[in-house]
Parts: sequence; structure tokens; C-alpha cells
Amino acid sequence: MEKRGKLQPQASSNATTGERRALLAQHSLAVKGPTNAAADLQPGEDVDGWSLMRCMEIDCYDKNPRIRTNPRYADIRASIESRGGLTEALSVTRRPGAGRYMCYFGGNTRLQIMQELWLETHDPRYEWIHVVVRPWVSESDVIAAHLAENENRGDITFWERGRGVALLKSELECELKRPLSLRELAERARGCGLKLHGATAANLLFAVDYLAPIGPHLTHESAGAIRSRFGCLEKLADAINLAPYVRKTAFDELIAEVATGINAVRDMDEPPRLTKPEVEMILSRMTAQFAALAQCVQAAVERALVAVAGAEGQLAFAEIHRLLIEPTKEAVPEATDGTGHAARVPPAGRADTRFSRRLGDFAAAFKLSDCIRQDAGRRAGFSVEPLRMPSDASGEPERHGAHRLLAQLALSAEGGDGEADDPVVALLRHPASWSLTRSLIDAYHRACTEKPHTAEDN
Repeated sequence: MEKRGKLQPQASSNATTGERRALLAQHSLAVKGPTNAAADLQPGEDVDGWSLMRCMEIDCYDKNPRIRTNPRYADIRASIESRGGLTEALSVTRRPGAGRYMCYFGGNTRLQIMQELWLETHDPRYEWIHVVVRPWVSESDVIAAHLAENENRGDITFWERGRGVALLKSELECELKRPLSLRELAERARGCGLKLHGATAANLLFAVDYLAPIGPHLTHESAGAIRSRFGCLEKLADAINLAPYVRKTAFDELIAEVATGINAVRDMDEPPRLTKPEVEMILSRMTAQFAALAQCVQAAVERALVAVAGAEGQLAFAEIHRLLIEPTKEAVPEATDGTGHAARVPPAGRADTRFSRRLGDFAAAFKLSDCIRQDAGRRAGFSVEPLRMPSDASGEPERHGAHRLLAQLALSAEGGDGEADDPVVALLRHPASWSLTRSLIDAYHRACTEKPHTAEDN
């Protein structure tokens, strides 16, 4: 410093070495010490840095995507006990205005174990934890940090990751005050250190939005197969103007029934996954359900699905409609009476004039008269055509539900067994219709309350 001219001693140039050393010491005492990085902080404000905190003063992250107990929980606890506490620091942060810290980059399992050991033993080794305090950035930053840490450890399931990505998307959209495309979501996630591709994000979000009842059993492959079939059926539905409300309601009921069946025959496995036969069963039921809603044979739906999936571009609606309504080449087996002769199937609903009149009243109450056609060749005595778009949107949910109920009524009466002779009995044998029945009957009664009753009504 003396050579660079930083010191300007007052002594003469022929000062002794001792005098020069005294001047250096005097100068060093006058230099200010290093500034305190936290000196100018406002109360509650944090900076990066090491600290020592009591384990009970830290919370696990309340939006942690993991919903299962860590499969390595026992091993992690044994390791912490053998080492007499945590040897690595936890990263913590806190929301603006919050008085307590929470885990930032994973660490929820380790914190939980430390808290349990402290409460069980009151051993000082488990009371204190070395932490790295991270300044608060945003909720989406913390969610992405936990997702990234769980993925790095490789112990997060497809369903847990889906819930985390859906939450991350929601938080980012709130912060940006606009919706995010899948591509932008993937880019922002990668900017937060999270590996995410557009196709993966599409499968994850579809699982959360549509497959929640069977979510814990899903894998990337099974969710992708169901999503692919769902997308193809959506194209068929758009081609015949099948209402979105009807499609979504029907699909929700199907997945709920599938979940009931799966959970009834097996416990949650590790790792959770649908078997290939279960996935094929779901795809087959989706196709059959659409055929019932569209009032066409399942073979025609399968033919249209193959065409849509194999088309290089968007298949024209007219071509899809033709594939769905064009008769298939498969011969329909004729029912026999047990002697080899064709059996005549009596149309149960056709001769019941009171049922026909009630059917007309029900259709009129929901503005569906233009969709009902008397058909003497059907067991139910009538058929239901695709729903026509109304001029206004009033009462649309009930109208779509009533249309679906009538379509199932017409189809269920074609069962061919003895119980199906009564269309109402045939309808009640299908649990998928039960959720619609009460609201529709209530609405029907409200619409008919102004009509006078006659003796024939009783």
C-alpha cells in the first residue's frame, strides 16, 4: 500500500522502519470493517446465508406435491439416528409477512424425522438444524424447487408429479395474470430447474383434469393411451355436434365406475400402475360409451377412430359422419327361439300408448321433440336422433342430460332379455344413468305442474 501511494505518512522520507510500521498500524485501525449484509434489512426480510434453527421452528412445505410417505423413510431415519442428527443443511424460506420458515428445496422428510426424534427423546442433537436461508421469490419458485428435488431423487410418482405441475401452472398463471400454453409452461419450468416437455405436461395435466379417481394408479404410458383415445373421440363428437357437457359427464361417470372396480379388487401397489388389460378395458368402454351416445354401432366408431388416427391432417367432418352412419359389413346375428327359427321380439314400449304420451311430454318439457322419432321396429318403440343446437343456451345442462337419458332408454331396451321388455326397468339396470335421474325427474315435474291431471294419468 505504501508503494501504491495509498499511505501518505507524515514522517520525513528518512523515517526508520519502525516509524513506517507504526504508520501502517495506525492506518489499519482507521479502516472500516466489512459491512454487515443484514444491517439495512427491514424486519422480516431475508438474505442468503447460513443459520442455526430449532427444528420445531420450521414447517414442512404445505403445498408439497408428494402425497405418499417417502418409501425410504425408515432408511433416512436410521441414518439420521446413527449420525446423531443432520449432517447436511436444509434450505428454508418464508412467505412475505410470515413468522415461520418452511422447507424450500425438498427436505420435508428429513425435517419431519428430526421433529419426531426431538419430541421422542429431547436429545439436543435433534433440536437444532443447520439451514441455508433463501430469500422469498414466488410461490411458483418454491413449487418448482420441490418438484425438481423430488425428481432428482427419483422417488416421485406420475400422479404426484401431475399434481405438482398443475399447481405450478396455476401459480404461474396467477403471477402472470394470463393463461399459459403447454409450450410456455415447459419453458418456464425448465427455467426453474425442472425438466418438463410439452407432451409430458399434456399427459400430466390431462390426468389431473380427467382421471383423478384413478390418478394414483396412472403412469405416463397409461395416461397417454387414455388421453389419445379421448382426443380421437372428441374429434368424432365434434363432427356430429355431440354436446361437450354430455361427453364430459359421461366420461366422468365411466372413470368413477372404473376406479370403484379397480379399488375393490386390489390395494395400492408399489409403484402404482394400471395393468395393460385394465388400460385396454378402459379404452374399450370409452368406445362403447361413445357409440351409445352417438347412437351408432361400436364397429362404426372403431372404424372412424382408425381413420382419424391414421389421417395425415384433420379429417373432414363429413367423412367422419359418413364413417359413423354408414352400415358396417358385419352381419348382425338374428335372435332365435331355441329351435333354430327366428324369434320375433315384441316391442314392449310400442303398444303402450300411455308410455308414448309420457315420452312426448318429457321430450317437450326439455325441448327435445324434434329429436324423438316413433320407430315400430325398435323394442322401445322410438329412437333418439342427435341433439340439435338450440337458439339460446337457457336450461342447456338439463336439456343435454335429458337427451342422454332418452338415448340410453332407447338403447337399453334393445337388450333382448326378459327384464329389458320394460324400458324403465332396462334403464335402471344401468348405474351410469342414475346420477341424472333425480334432477331430470324434478325438472320434468316442475314443467308439468301447470298441466291438469286426468284419470288416465293415474
